[in-house]
Amino acid sequence: MGIEIRLEGIRVQKGGREVLAVDELVVRGSEVWALIGPNGAGKSTLLEVMALLEEPDRGRVFYDGHKIDYRRALFWRRRMAVVFQEALLLDTTVFNNVALGLRFRGYPRSVIKDKVEHWLEVFRIGNLADRPARCLSGGEAQRVSLARAFVLEPQVLFLDEPFAALDLPTRSSLIEELHYILRQTGITAVFVTHDFTELPFLADHVAALQGGRIIQRGTPGHILRRPASIELAGLVGISNILPGEAWLQGGTVRVRLQGGVTLLAGTRLNGRVVACLRPEEITLQAPDTSAPAANVLRGCIRRIVPRGSLCRIELDCGIPLVAETGIHQLRQEGLTPGKEVLAAFPPDAVHLIPA
Repeated sequence: MGIEIRLEGIRVQKGGREVLAVDELVVRGSEVWALIGPNGAGKSTLLEVMALLEEPDRGRVFYDGHKIDYRRALFWRRRMAVVFQEALLLDTTVFNNVALGLRFRGYPRSVIKDKVEHWLEVFRIGNLADRPARCLSGGEAQRVSLARAFVLEPQVLFLDEPFAALDLPTRSSLIEELHYILRQTGITAVFVTHDFTELPFLADHVAALQGGRIIQRGTPGHILRRPASIELAGLVGISNILPGEAWLQGGTVRVRLQGGVTLLAGTRLNGRVVACLRPEEITLQAPDTSAPAANVLRGCIRRIVPRGSLCRIELDCGIPLVAETGIHQLRQEGLTPGKEVLAAFPPDAVHLIPA
């Protein structure tokens, strides 16, 4: 079972400026949390405070209900592991890198051998055991870092953008493997990421930071569809961020956007707003197709940008819109630049943020 972590009244100052102000954050045992936010939001500082790598100027940190005394923090540090963006490997073999922590802790040689070989196999690098660590690819090196962390059988794992420098296939594979291992082991985990696509695969909960403060927390789905700020909306992949004026009419929220286009929305707000619409929420149909009455805009495809198995489709519907669809649908529907289409999406997909 993983460790529960509780923060209360945390304040951190650097260079005379407050860079972190978290009144309360609770990560329960075996939960997986992601920390997201723009550069300089305080994500890594928060991770370091949680991992007992940095003592806050004010506030208290609790592990399993025990207030941390930093003079005796080693007891808790031995129950955790940290993985950084850059694989910090020693100039020795893969086996010796993974075994390092166990040797420091005085495990017998036979136990070290069994544990190291087990985790090398889990991360599919058993064949690299005798290879010099400095000769590995980026993906292989990060697998070694993860094996070195898990071989210690930690109760809590901290990861600071561990996949940021990896290519897409390697990153996707490691995320899937890490998801499975965390679920199997029940380890508490906290990770920092800039890649919103990692959230649904790994995180149970997300804390979004801005200006050193947590501005929103919730499930990955809630954060991705209902971000609390315009900056956060852009960060989590919402391509359509449209200013307008909202009003309630008979229990329905309407939004008049710049250019005169009116939409129905799923957020009950009045006044100046920004309407946010994820590109994958937009369905493209032929102009003669019967479509629901709400939020159907006639437009023209301006540009198609391939992105792996998906395509970004830029539209002119009286307002600029960006849709996203798979290559199969693109070919099936015969979608090409210059073609007229209907762009349809439900009111609930339109999230409003006060402007």
